[in-house]
Amino acid sequence: MAVMVPSRTPRRAARDPRLSALAEDSGYEILGRIGAGGMGIVYRAHDADGNDVAIKLLRHEISDDARARERLAREVAAQKLVRNDNIVRILDAELDSPDAFVVTEFIPGPTLEDAVRAHGGLHPEAVREIGLVMGETLRQIHAAGVIHRDLKPSNVMLRGATEQDLTGFDLDGDRLDPVIIDFGIAIAAEESRLTSTGLVMGTAAYLDPEVIRTDHAGEAGDWWAWAALIAFAATGREPYGSGRADLVFLRAERGEIDIEGVPSELGAWLRSALRSEPAQRPDPAQLLERLAALDLSLYDDPGETELLDAASRTAVLPVASGGSADAAAAGAAGAAGSAAAGTADAPDGAERSDGPGADEDGEATTALPVEDPAERTEVLPTLSTPAEEPTHALPRVTTPEEPVTEALPVTGPPTRALPVVPPAAGASATAPHWAPQPVPHPVAQQAPYPVAPQAPHQVAPQQAIAPHPQWDPAHPPGMAGPVEGYGPWPEPPPRRPVLVWLGHLLLIALAGIAPYVSLAALLLLGGLARVWERSHRAVTTQRMRGATGSGPSWRAGLASPFRMAVGLLETALQVLFPLILGVLVGFAFDAGWTLLQGSAPPDSAAFVLAMAITLLITWVGLGSGTTRNGAHRMLDAAAPDRFWSGVMLVLLLLLLGAVSLTLLARSGMVDYFPFPGGPRLDDLALWRR
Repeated sequence: MAVMVPSRTPRRAARDPRLSALAEDSGYEILGRIGAGGMGIVYRAHDADGNDVAIKLLRHEISDDARARERLAREVAAQKLVRNDNIVRILDAELDSPDAFVVTEFIPGPTLEDAVRAHGGLHPEAVREIGLVMGETLRQIHAAGVIHRDLKPSNVMLRGATEQDLTGFDLDGDRLDPVIIDFGIAIAAEESRLTSTGLVMGTAAYLDPEVIRTDHAGEAGDWWAWAALIAFAATGREPYGSGRADLVFLRAERGEIDIEGVPSELGAWLRSALRSEPAQRPDPAQLLERLAALDLSLYDDPGETELLDAASRTAVLPVASGGSADAAAAGAAGAAGSAAAGTADAPDGAERSDGPGADEDGEATTALPVEDPAERTEVLPTLSTPAEEPTHALPRVTTPEEPVTEALPVTGPPTRALPVVPPAAGASATAPHWAPQPVPHPVAQQAPYPVAPQAPHQVAPQQAIAPHPQWDPAHPPGMAGPVEGYGPWPEPPPRRPVLVWLGHLLLIALAGIAPYVSLAALLLLGGLARVWERSHRAVTTQRMRGATGSGPSWRAGLASPFRMAVGLLETALQVLFPLILGVLVGFAFDAGWTLLQGSAPPDSAAFVLAMAITLLITWVGLGSGTTRNGAHRMLDAAAPDRFWSGVMLVLLLLLLGAVSLTLLARSGMVDYFPFPGGPRLDDLALWRR
């Protein structure tokens, strides 16, 4: 298959300074951009020896994100664990800097998705060939302790496939050579339990329903995706349709599989491999053995076609009298035509007496005259008897411009509405905002290949599905992860529970020395956390809509003062009732101690208890989600890796130790700075007098 090579580096590629550094430092000559995804951009290049390679760079907006580089490192580690000719080879990688990149071999040829979209379902023998090769490759991946989690047609390239290879099957010709090109969300088998936030990443049409039910991505999920990939290769359609993820999962749960037109035995094999319950599916070894033994020449019998006899048609009897001349003439013409047809079918020299106008004995039937036109018999509609089949309404055929909405019955809890995902940057300006845009894949478009046009209701953007128990503005349901082609959605921040609770203890201990300072620090940190979270959401939303560069960050910075004022006000209102409750509990403790022991406890005890209650309720109470997420993001920015987390831990421990020692040294005395003349505990505690 001919591969078009750009004559020079595109201007967009030339503007990326990382490409120039890559050429100078590593000797890679960039030829042009060939694909992009939610995480990275892929370029075709020549190495120092002139060999074709593919280079994957992280997107600009996430190149400084340590988590993005960590994910890229996991992808490389997973891919290196498996040595197989049907998995793209990694040739070089740099993972420890913002200029992180991965170099792989260049695979000429179309992706399986592009090939099927362009030509329709492949020949059954070619489908079996792809299925067996991919099945053996998947067994080796699992034997290496890796779960792929995102096996789909766009992640499989057909190396060197030509038009003839895709439009037929030659027993003596070259075989299709599928290659897996992406391990972007692969994980180790022992880490198959998903994150505590319930994040499920993958593509709905190829995601095992069991993964949605259990939040567990295991080997069974990869085998389910493998069978769904085979169904797509055989039919040209996803086995349970496309579009909204919740509808795809509902059809998968019900077993409403779309494999019309495949050979009979292959259809039965697909139904068994794509059952929603893993316990009902054959094991992988049985599936591979049965796939190799299928008879692909048998198809379902559509049944006999009934041929109607022309002589059985009903003739139109003429109106003898009392009707109009036109009706009589029409009736006579019909009778004459039918009689002529009957005569033409009779043997030579024989007369036919069974045509219209004759009874069973061959005698002519006389048309009775109608005396009064008003007394003519009304033709009644035909009513079907129980023995007859009811009339079936034919399905409505629509054009691609007129999609049909399928109404499905509700069988369980109401379906949560998924948020609208805006189109990617560079989408057609004339297309409606709801029309799905083609989703480029990091290596999927390595070679130009014709793709058949698709109707808007047939293909939907790939989604990352995140089933949350309830709606949270920080992580909308169904969109908790990156969506390929659209940029990242605000993900739940990495959690730093040890650092967070050490900070809480520091504020509580500080309340025993300077309660007003501790309260001011609580308000300030709370407002700052809310500003941080809202700015993060604003920047991410703008990048989802196609904004690039530093523009979103500048706009978020300019809006920060206003957001800080709002955040401080919200934090003050959020703290108000917990503070009142904490003060009442602190006073009750002081009063109880004084009355029972006969002497007052240290002043700091009441303030420490009041701050502890205030801080706890504020952290977990109403409206605290934004504060919590912002606090975790602030800590993640200050401590992005283990080294800085250790530094932050040591600093917090030192500060906590210093405040605690000061608290003990002052023997419970409280400093009311910056309001030294304000009301003191002794002034308010009437029980101490």
